[in-house]
Amino acid sequence: MKKIVVFIVLCFAMQTLVAQKNIAIYWDASYSMKDRKVDRELKFLDNYFKKNSEANVTLNMFSNDIIIKDNYLIKNGNWLELKHDLENTIYDGGTSYDLLFKEKADEFLLFTDGMESLDKLKAPTQTPLYIISSVDHANTTNLKLLSDLSSGRFIFLTTDLSKNIVRKEEQVSDIKDGYISGTVSGLEGNLANVSIVNQTSGEGVASAANGDYRIQGSEGDILIFSYLGKKTVSIRISKANIINITMADINQSLDEVVLTAESAEEEEVVNTGNAIVDKKRIGYSIEQIDSDDISELDTDLIGAVKGQFTNLTIQNDVYNKTDISKFLGRGRNMSILLNQYGLIVLDGVPLAQSESNFGGIAYNQDNIINPDMIESITYLKGLAATNKYGTLGRNGVLLITTKNSSVSESTGKVESKAAGTTATYSGNAVTISALADEPYIKALNASKTIDEAFDTYLEQRKTYGNSAEFYLNTYDYFLGWKNSIVSDRILSNVFEVANTDVSLLKGAAYRQQASGNYQAAVKTLEQVLKLEPRKSQSYRDLALAYKYAGRYQDAINLYKRMDTNLNVGNADFSGLAKTISNELRNLIALHGKGLNVTGIRPRYFKPIQYKARIVFEWNDLDAEFDLNIINPQKRYFTWSHTQAENSQRILNQHQQGYGLEEFYLTSDDKGEWKFNMTYYGKTSNIESPTFIKITTYKNYGSSNQSKNIEVVRLDKENLEQTVAKLLVN
Repeated sequence: MKKIVVFIVLCFAMQTLVAQKNIAIYWDASYSMKDRKVDRELKFLDNYFKKNSEANVTLNMFSNDIIIKDNYLIKNGNWLELKHDLENTIYDGGTSYDLLFKEKADEFLLFTDGMESLDKLKAPTQTPLYIISSVDHANTTNLKLLSDLSSGRFIFLTTDLSKNIVRKEEQVSDIKDGYISGTVSGLEGNLANVSIVNQTSGEGVASAANGDYRIQGSEGDILIFSYLGKKTVSIRISKANIINITMADINQSLDEVVLTAESAEEEEVVNTGNAIVDKKRIGYSIEQIDSDDISELDTDLIGAVKGQFTNLTIQNDVYNKTDISKFLGRGRNMSILLNQYGLIVLDGVPLAQSESNFGGIAYNQDNIINPDMIESITYLKGLAATNKYGTLGRNGVLLITTKNSSVSESTGKVESKAAGTTATYSGNAVTISALADEPYIKALNASKTIDEAFDTYLEQRKTYGNSAEFYLNTYDYFLGWKNSIVSDRILSNVFEVANTDVSLLKGAAYRQQASGNYQAAVKTLEQVLKLEPRKSQSYRDLALAYKYAGRYQDAINLYKRMDTNLNVGNADFSGLAKTISNELRNLIALHGKGLNVTGIRPRYFKPIQYKARIVFEWNDLDAEFDLNIINPQKRYFTWSHTQAENSQRILNQHQQGYGLEEFYLTSDDKGEWKFNMTYYGKTSNIESPTFIKITTYKNYGSSNQSKNIEVVRLDKENLEQTVAKLLVN
């Protein structure tokens, strides 16, 4: 009898075990879900567990990462423990779907709005996927598509569905008025991840895996469709609510891309005023001509110089005659505020400098020397000019060496008198603050523990939560608690509230790279490229991000595309040509072994090495500032990013889409360098923060190269602040 009872019990237990379902629930706890109608979703689950009363449930609560992963045993439809955890969800962070659908289950239940702020939602291939959403802004078209691909259903809880359970007859609601939908395709078929932006409203979406899209729009709005390697399409919305788009390839003419084999580069030496050195070892802009470049027909200095150097023009004097002492360097425009003329140095001795201001003194230097006596003329620009000649060299220097000057064969240094004209820095710059001067930062600073700080953050979020700047600034604060899980989640909120704002996305990418979160920065900069496929720095930034993330082949491939102008959206890289060249050389020298470098031009296989390299990048092209570079001898050079001083360069930056300047230091530049900035605000009325990313490299190009990334905020105007220091030893 006992055996019969045991057998019956075992059979019942096995029947119960077989009847239990394995369910995986994915609960979106990102910031965009804070307004979900949770009561409707819980009512749905209540009905679901009445039907599936015996189940093993795995819960994955997620935002930018998996927040909670736990298991629950549902018996007789009792799911109170699971319900309690769902009711007490804290909604914070961006939405990442990368870590979902890893469990083995009979069914997947995904509760989300489908907002793809950090990465794309991809449907599982075998397990049925049921997607439930209760927020009005849900991406219903894409969610319906993904659930269908996984033999599941999409349940849109727009009304209180007291009897809503997973059924085949469940349908998604009709497309609402005010939405435009359609399919984007190319010659190769339907296109996924096409960027569609409503230029009128600023709203943006991406096409689904099958090319479908859905975006809010009204009659008369302009939609912009952009995709890597395709011509951008602009179309004005008519009365039709279905618009299908076919995107054409960007044609490349044969004469646009010339692939040639180059011979090995020979050493080219130049006179820098301090030494005779290899031109390729110098980290600043410099040009030189010698006696062979000077024509016998040139009777004066202006004839010898004219047309020989780029970005060098010569003004006329009061008698409408050209005057060499009034040369303009670095593409400057005339200004009544500051002297714009360059400096002439003859055999190491600076000559009297003409003044550009009204009524200023003019010194015509055309006849100071017979061109037959000139050995070489070097045109120094920027940092090269001011290292030796201070502010007198701020507009460029024409360094003339005569055949009678004495050059030491042993040292290569020009024997000349001491310049004695360099300006010495005597300012009192303050150290830039690490944290923003905001009320919510002051409230956070009063916290004694990280738990207390996070509670304060949630409270402050009620007031400032719609501002991406709030998350960027609070991220800086939480870095001090050294809890990357919390700080990274807070930063990811930027992608929830500003997923189409390139300036803010760059600010987030700067911070991700500064903290070493290189994989996350790649995703951010991929989004930037989708939004701005015609901006040159979008491509360069992503290539560098690939390198930081260890994706060296992807980096090389993208740098090659920039170099050959293939599939880069007609972007103009002339302003970043030197940066791209140096970074590609550095990449090949340090990581090129074993990679596919087919099609890379021979010039990039010759490595470059500098004692140090420092790169300044800014997220807003309208920002105006002065950068004071102070060398170890307290001499300084001001690099100006203002309309008054550098309007042509700023115009070029806007046209080409880049905000970057870099400087190189050689082994002769030992000591501490200081970099100060004075911020003047922005030329636009857009209220968004200005961030500067400062990357310093030591032993650039060598096997022991190191780098450091700092991000500073420019918010205090007309105040000189120290933003970086660099010790060269």
